[in-house]
Amino acid sequence: MTRSKALLIVVPFAIGIGALLLLPQLLDKETLLALATGTIEEQTGAKLTVAGESELSFFPRLGVTLGDTSLAMPGEGQPRLQVRSLDLGVALMPLLAGRAEIDSLAMDGLTVSIVSSNKEAINTSGLSDAELDAFYAKRREATTEAVQAAGAEAALALPLALNVQHLSITDARIEQIDLDTQISTVIELIGLNANDLNLEGEPIHLGIELRLPGAPPVAISLDGTIRIYQVSQTVAVDTMNAEIRGATPQPVTIQLRGEVDISRQVADLALSLVTGESRGEGSLRYARFESPQVDSDMRFNMLNPALLALAGPEAAAAADSEGASPDGDTPLPLDAIRAIDTRAALAVKKAVFGAHTLTDMQAALRVVDGVVKLRSLTGTLHGGSVDMQATFNGKHNTAKLKASGQLSQLDIANALAASEAQPALSGKASLDWQLTSKGRTRNELVAALTGPMKLTTSQVVLKDISVEHLLCQAVALTNQEPLTATFPTSTAFQTLGADIQLAEGKARLKPLRANLAHIGLTGKGNFDLLSKDFKTTFRARLSPELETVDRACRVSKRLTAIDWPVDCKGNANGDPASWCKVDTAEIIEDLGKNEATRKIQKEAGKLLDKLFN
Repeated sequence: MTRSKALLIVVPFAIGIGALLLLPQLLDKETLLALATGTIEEQTGAKLTVAGESELSFFPRLGVTLGDTSLAMPGEGQPRLQVRSLDLGVALMPLLAGRAEIDSLAMDGLTVSIVSSNKEAINTSGLSDAELDAFYAKRREATTEAVQAAGAEAALALPLALNVQHLSITDARIEQIDLDTQISTVIELIGLNANDLNLEGEPIHLGIELRLPGAPPVAISLDGTIRIYQVSQTVAVDTMNAEIRGATPQPVTIQLRGEVDISRQVADLALSLVTGESRGEGSLRYARFESPQVDSDMRFNMLNPALLALAGPEAAAAADSEGASPDGDTPLPLDAIRAIDTRAALAVKKAVFGAHTLTDMQAALRVVDGVVKLRSLTGTLHGGSVDMQATFNGKHNTAKLKASGQLSQLDIANALAASEAQPALSGKASLDWQLTSKGRTRNELVAALTGPMKLTTSQVVLKDISVEHLLCQAVALTNQEPLTATFPTSTAFQTLGADIQLAEGKARLKPLRANLAHIGLTGKGNFDLLSKDFKTTFRARLSPELETVDRACRVSKRLTAIDWPVDCKGNANGDPASWCKVDTAEIIEDLGKNEATRKIQKEAGKLLDKLFN
């Protein structure tokens, strides 16, 4: 290396070392503090007040450490920041020229208190129907006004305004207090690190650890790269990995990318989500001042409670405050539903609703002002295909429900087993329905269901009951002969169907039609939707071919002329073997009446013959 080249390296290094050695003689902490304070106020408008000790540092970074410091942000109603320890790092060369350029900011023990009046978060459960209508109209007006004011109110954060290169925050607490309700929301910022901060669209690495106190607490970690563009007031998310722990039984990991418009408060994101065995991907648009506020198009292999996030943070918080209760008399969570403004298009390979699993689900949903419109829902349920539409109107205090659809070729045994009911039936069932209801609780909605349903079935077998055996016993009794054949323990129906009318909390089956090999059944009955108690009465018509089952079952003309009553009653969760019986007393009475009628007709015929002859 030549002497001239060596000087090019050594001389600047020597000047820097000399400056560091001379700096303590030329600069004290009060001077540096005054320069830094002046720079902060000049560039951001914030006023810095130091109540604690201050200390000058030269290594590893030139700067000043301030204890018990407060920052008053400019503008009326802006929050005041209180910091236990504030480190301000400054650039060396500008300092020698008598000015401070803050290139790093580190805060420990930050406390931020924000007092706000959140009129939108009003509890709507105590409002009258007229007040609810006024509330929706006022909320729409407030949204429009907020859109117009949003651009003027948007401001970049203090570190960005200072154009610092590195930001570090540890052990911070952000508390928002609602002036109207005095309810506070706390966010604990465990740590935040941002490197290479800039407003020119260069990459910024960001790491954040948050904690939301509660039972259980929710921990959120973020790590990724963003770009901030000052001119367009936008943030480009190159990649951001998030993990949420505590909100759901299993952690939720999310990877997203996209763009955020700061002034309009709009985020257009492409995301993928993983929680447990659930995987999802798609797009999500969050627009604070638009309707829908959340617009999502997602594909999942399995439905998961984490999907509640698609309805927006306000809805998630409101739904959580309602609490889940198995009691059917608990008021419906209408206040939570009214907080949601979302549109969702979902494709789910496997969706679990309580005890029932819907596969290959496709759903289109719109929720706004308490009205949930399920525009379409298709899928496969217990081997049968579902195609339905529904509207739940929770806009007023008495909710209204309207639903229609078709269910084709449902596996009856699987459906009963999933419902934890006695698997008394097997076979296939198809159902059409047009239903309406209204109420303030789940039980009221069930009890008020009204409308027609049509049931058709195929290959149906009623287990543990042999209708053929019951009737043959009655026939053998009239023939005064014992049965000798062995009967099956179940009943195989050739056809079984019913017209069903829902009203007053009951499903009225009228008529109910069924056919066995040698027996035809018609009947009517009631099923209580809440208690699951039922009572049905069948009238059986016997075929002469019943004799082929057992000689004692032979049916004479006088036996085929009567309707054989079969009464069934019980509970859907009870023992099927005790459900049905044949009313032999009524049969004997009918036989006596028919025999008397036959004799009268015979004697009348003889009398007529004599008169005419």
